[in-house]
Amino acid sequence: MSTPNSSPNSQIQSGAEATNLLWNRLIAPHPTINNASDFRRAQLLLILTSILGVLFLSAILYGPRSYGVFLALAAVTLVSYVLGKTAYYRVGTYLFAYVFTAIGFIRIFQGDAESIESAIVSTVHVSLIFSSVLLSRRGFLWLVFFSTLATFTAPLYSNIPVSATENIGRTGGIVLVIGAMLFGINIFRENLDREQIRKLSNTNRELEDIQTNLENRIHVRTQELEAANHDIKERAARLQVISSLSQDISSSVQQKPKELLSHIAQVISKSLGYYHVGIFLLDEHTEYAVLRASNSQGGQQMLARRHQLKVGGAGIVGYVAQSGRPRIALDTGTDAVFFNNPDLPETRSEIALPLKFGTSIIGVLDVQSTKSSAFNVEDASTLSTLANQIAIVIRNFEASDEDGYFISTKTGSKLTSAHLTGRKVHPGYLFSSDGTISNTLPGENANVDKVIASGEIVVMNQSSKGQSPTLAVPVRLRDRVIGVINIESSEGNRKWTEEEIAVVQAVSDRAALALENARLFENATRRAEQEETIAHVTTQIGASSDFNRILQTTIQELGQALGVSRTFIQLATPPENSNETTTE
Repeated sequence: MSTPNSSPNSQIQSGAEATNLLWNRLIAPHPTINNASDFRRAQLLLILTSILGVLFLSAILYGPRSYGVFLALAAVTLVSYVLGKTAYYRVGTYLFAYVFTAIGFIRIFQGDAESIESAIVSTVHVSLIFSSVLLSRRGFLWLVFFSTLATFTAPLYSNIPVSATENIGRTGGIVLVIGAMLFGINIFRENLDREQIRKLSNTNRELEDIQTNLENRIHVRTQELEAANHDIKERAARLQVISSLSQDISSSVQQKPKELLSHIAQVISKSLGYYHVGIFLLDEHTEYAVLRASNSQGGQQMLARRHQLKVGGAGIVGYVAQSGRPRIALDTGTDAVFFNNPDLPETRSEIALPLKFGTSIIGVLDVQSTKSSAFNVEDASTLSTLANQIAIVIRNFEASDEDGYFISTKTGSKLTSAHLTGRKVHPGYLFSSDGTISNTLPGENANVDKVIASGEIVVMNQSSKGQSPTLAVPVRLRDRVIGVINIESSEGNRKWTEEEIAVVQAVSDRAALALENARLFENATRRAEQEETIAHVTTQIGASSDFNRILQTTIQELGQALGVSRTFIQLATPPENSNETTTE
């Protein structure tokens, strides 16, 4: 319910809104008029005729002396208003301007006016002012010409006596000056409007150009972001495939060496979609890289004829076998190091990675594709993970190589006591007769040193020189001594039986295998965590397309991932592009 004070205000506001709406409807031109200049002229005609129509009707009600003149002006105004509401508003403007001007001269002809000057001042001057904004430039110029001519010739057709004080020349000159001034103002106004329109057009054009450029930049950035996201997804998928391949390789160690390497080549080719995958191993003199496994038909033909490449000789495999660094041939047709192999005619790009165990090169992983530029530095990084896994598997098989399949690293593969003692000393575990287990560090023990040096079991049946009967058994992983099981008895006359020695030896062998499996699992877990961290950091970096944001995200994610106190990044001048890439 409205208050008494608010009700009149609401009525006044409603009345004002209704009046404003009615006025807008009265001065609204025809909807077909779209040109801005035509729209303004039509609206101005409606405004002038509406106001003048009301004034003329009011004057007629008061009974003017020149009743016929006011009635004629009201009629012309009404007809002009009606025409202004149609698409033919120009007819209304010319009718209103010319008839309104002609009425002054008609009064002179009829003799209704007091004088020629009063008739012209009361109608012609006002008509010229209205016409300067209603008519076109040419139409207004003709109106000025006819008005000036009619003024100067007024004594010829006037029925009003010309007094001695009247100056027709002055009256006509005033009409001419007013017309000339209004014409000049009209020209200035049109030029000003044209200049504003030109500036507005230029501004609109600039805005359109900015919008177009912005849309193009957004489109380019969107494509770049989509490409970056696609690369990230491909990298994540590739890392997932690499992880799966590593697990597959680790779970296939029970196979024979030849079958395992062939299985590895087949799995890499099938999972990553490569044309040819070959595994080369160095011979015992490290002079040749011998092909040991392949997935392709051409690779099988090379295996049948015992294909081998000289270390440091022609071909990417020979280069990698000598340098120990990955090598990519983006286009095998232009790479000077690439060796054209007739058994693999569809090869267009190739990558070779060294199989390393520590600092020793034991072979080469060769991967070839039918696409040009199929490999990049990221591929070298991910495939290096597989190469390292393959090298570990080969190294683990070498000690048990009875048929001479792994001929590359037999020489010098056995670890001496110096190799073992030169490593970091790890704590051991001590079991006491009271059932407790505690950590312990190895001290000076001649039996343990003897086992490490010789790799043989040491048995002491009787105590001597204060030492208890001792049984020391090496923990051997193939031909490597990785630890010692040392057993001491409190019984001075204790003799170790063959069954006891066999039991300890069997436990030692199984412990060695279990420790190796645990080490491989730890390495695989650590590598998986590292790849997960790399994938996370890469995802965060690729989430932005802004240059500075990428740099900030890079150092922030690296700092958080590594847990360091300060991270710094600085860009250097990139090297020139080439068809080949060497990664160290």
